[in-house]
Amino acid sequence: MLLNHLSKYLESVEGAIRKLERVYVERYEEEILTAYRVNLRIRIRFQTGHMLELNEAIISEENQIRHIGYGTCQ
Repeated sequence: MLLNHLSKYLESVEGAIRKLERVYVERYEEEILTAYRVNLRIRIRFQTGHMLELNEAIISEENQIRHIGYGTCQ
């Protein structure tokens, strides 16, 4: 079971994406590795044709969220 504050973080990211206008979400993937670690992969295509792709590794330490890695497409 995923820790509550990690679940809330993922919900907030998903909520922020849902508020975006004129975009198409090509990928939204939450990879739950353990109750303390999650990988998040997002790819958003804008109406202009531009694309934003993010990869994020998140862990819980002492009930705090810590981002241990970010990546973007090349």
